[in-house]
Amino acid sequence: MAEAVIRWTLYIAALVVVGPIAGGLAAMNQAADGSEGTILLSRAPVLGVVGLAGGGTLAAILGAVSARFCGARAGLTTAGIVLAWMAGRTASTAEIIRAQGTGPWTSLVIEGVLVAVMLAGVGAAIGVLAKPVEAQHGVEAERGVALSGRSALAIAAAVVAGGALVWVFAVTPLKGQAIAAAGLAAVGLTLVVRVIDRATPALGAVLACAVLAVAGPAFALATVPPGDALAASYAQQLPAVSRPTPLDWSAGALLGIPIGLAWAASILKRADA
Repeated sequence: MAEAVIRWTLYIAALVVVGPIAGGLAAMNQAADGSEGTILLSRAPVLGVVGLAGGGTLAAILGAVSARFCGARAGLTTAGIVLAWMAGRTASTAEIIRAQGTGPWTSLVIEGVLVAVMLAGVGAAIGVLAKPVEAQHGVEAERGVALSGRSALAIAAAVVAGGALVWVFAVTPLKGQAIAAAGLAAVGLTLVVRVIDRATPALGAVLACAVLAVAGPAFALATVPPGDALAASYAQQLPAVSRPTPLDWSAGALLGIPIGLAWAASILKRADA
């Protein structure tokens, strides 16, 4: 009972206090035309980087506290709520292209690297400080940061699976839909990680999502010439994997991975029965 009270108190704190603060840090980024920007695609990229660091730190702290009292899944969800506020206060891929009139791929790749580092840091903090749970059907491996060669194989397979899933789910670049698509992909890739190696901690799935945060804009950089991006956006012909922004991936990852972990535990339990 006490754990449930703590968990929901932290969820609410993330939703109504810490999340809006992090969202405000992200909202400092405005595009040249006054519309919402992103971390680097704004009037003041330095402020964007500072905002990312500040919001990521808030997510890591609150997520680690939640993980310490309630376990890794709760910690990931708490941090995901904070990062969802940040993602929601920044521009979508289509809005960025309309504001610039050209493809923003190079900047988004760099932004993806920054977000990937932040996301890995949040996942590591939660993994290190997470409360131990009953070691049953691989659930104990939700915590920790120890990765093996088999973990690397699981993460690589998860990246491929996540990319395929987001291609299916990311029908439009609308902000809520893009975050949801990343979250659904995170659920699926987490299943892949745990089926291949149930000893891989939750950090493995987080790292797979971090790779996809870079791979999405990198794929667009390789396949969509900057001068063709505006027309492709209006025609809904952008590669689906590039529709979620890096921050969309960070929010979707931390909200989707706990669902994937619970689903995988249920599957493994039935397989072991």
